[in-house]
Amino acid sequence: MGNASLLRTRTILGAAVALAAGAVFATSAQAITIYGVDNLGTTNVGSVGDRVIRFDSSNPTGTLVTLGSTGVANRGMSGMDFAGNGVLYSASGFNSDGTAFGGSQLFTMNTANGAAALVGNMNLPTGYSATDLSWNPVTNQMQMIAANGTANPPQLYNVNLSNGAATLVGNITGMAGSLDIGLATNSAGVNYVHDIVTDRMFQLTGLAATPMPQVIGVDTNFSQGMAINWAGGNEWFLGAIGSTPSFFSQVRRVDNVTGATTLVASWPIHAANGLPEFELGDIAMPPVPEPTGAMLFAAGGLAMAIKRRRAH
Repeated sequence: MGNASLLRTRTILGAAVALAAGAVFATSAQAITIYGVDNLGTTNVGSVGDRVIRFDSSNPTGTLVTLGSTGVANRGMSGMDFAGNGVLYSASGFNSDGTAFGGSQLFTMNTANGAAALVGNMNLPTGYSATDLSWNPVTNQMQMIAANGTANPPQLYNVNLSNGAATLVGNITGMAGSLDIGLATNSAGVNYVHDIVTDRMFQLTGLAATPMPQVIGVDTNFSQGMAINWAGGNEWFLGAIGSTPSFFSQVRRVDNVTGATTLVASWPIHAANGLPEFELGDIAMPPVPEPTGAMLFAAGGLAMAIKRRRAH
């Protein structure tokens, strides 16, 4: 190859790498896809209940798509997350065996139409129910947090995705009097818990909980959930529910350092009954390709195009 041809090839390859890097940057700056399950039931005017929805983080109300119903009525899908292979799972919070606040079960969820399919019983102790699921990308394990009122310690479990059985890891310490509704895990495998009594996020070191520096900033109540985009930039979102000073249902962004939140969007409130259009029992973000892999794929594709051009 002559010097001129070599220079042209290097220039084109350099441009290919730059273009690929730019494409990755643009992708990382795009809105994040979020799935959510609505636990408001059939009490809301204009809703069908047990709905699964999808929206973009940058404009939730403007990008909302209703995928369909879970087909599992009156069980409160209070836990929801994607496994590392992209399969979406959900855990019911109550009424799974006819006993309120007990008998949680594991389901897979169809991301096209929202339909839930039973995997199996989680076999939790009497009085405990699942409040959130969270995939740990370091251990490649689906985790679950379970609660039994404020008088009992929250518990952390590992979940068998083939049969739904939950194995106790242990009682979470440092959260006496709490009611723990949310569980989320970042790319380093660090777990975070949302307590709706103190309206604060806690960071877990093993089973020991440490409160984050600031409160969430809103009075959260009832069933809700959160997720961290561990496959992206660790963006952290909360589907916040509350009734002070009036009923609200929101999407909020959580500060990874302080635990404080900022408002992203509010779901509409129906004038007829004062209830929001959606009450997110939990949210989840699907895994995405690693940026380095995307860049190498783009650069490799352009390099192959150059090779084919030289062959002609």
